[in-house]
Amino acid sequence: MVLRANWPDLLEPGFREIYDDAFLEEEQIFPQIFNVISSTKQDEKDSGATGFGLFVETGEQEQISYEDPLQMYDVTYTPKKYTKGFKISEELWEDDQYNVMRKKPAQLGRAARRSSEKLAADVFNNAFTSTVLGGDAQELCSTVHPRSDGGSSQSNASSTGITLTDTNLETGEMAMRKHLDDKGMRVQIMPSLLVVPVDLEKTAKILVGSNLRSGTADNDVNVYKGRYSVIAWEFITSTTAWFLMDKRQHKLNWFWRIRPEFAQDKAFETGTGLFKARFRSAVGFSDWRGTWGSKGDGATYSG
Repeated sequence: MVLRANWPDLLEPGFREIYDDAFLEEEQIFPQIFNVISSTKQDEKDSGATGFGLFVETGEQEQISYEDPLQMYDVTYTPKKYTKGFKISEELWEDDQYNVMRKKPAQLGRAARRSSEKLAADVFNNAFTSTVLGGDAQELCSTVHPRSDGGSSQSNASSTGITLTDTNLETGEMAMRKHLDDKGMRVQIMPSLLVVPVDLEKTAKILVGSNLRSGTADNDVNVYKGRYSVIAWEFITSTTAWFLMDKRQHKLNWFWRIRPEFAQDKAFETGTGLFKARFRSAVGFSDWRGTWGSKGDGATYSG
């Protein structure tokens, strides 16, 4: 409960200004990365189905070769509810000389914005941990993703935690472009997005923005210029991790069950002002393909 006794400054008209904890904020990042989808159900389920392998040569009068498609892994997105509110005495609301309290309902919107950013960024923050697993029971970035057809497992993570350099950017891109589907066929992934913490923003933009290849004395053309967009995200907690994504084909999804909504009321007996906000959402990934990551710390990784 916000009472006058706790906010004496707001009652004293002698202050020039009482500033609010409301700093300018940039455009939300997660809608620039995730597939943002509206939902009307208690949960959303994704699954996949394989295609087919290569055609086989068949001689005259020989029987055609038949092949069964396979069901892939199921993923369920269950929206969770997130809330925040505050209560204020009607006397403080009336006596506030600086209208500070009248700005607080709008700050619930800021809190909702920050909360959704953190929830989405945690997909990357947990990309190398077993706390969040995909339909194949592996982390988003794993060195042992299984295949539905029983073929050799695949990796979309650096096993040595390579740092973000020109050479290592090529290593990640080549690994990504060689990913196979669950029938062992090339997916033809083409990474186009480089997602980094703010600590690596300068490095990332130099790598993909320079006219010539960065970090060398040669006049080699920078083949990455214009091919990658860079997103530096304050909500990524690692200072070294970096991720490549194919914006056309990745399966990172954010479901809005209820977008942020706001309400207010007043207690009849006490006059207490009640303000609340809530949203319901689910976030995760349906398939790892289209995403590749490195912890960037130079350490061995075998998740």
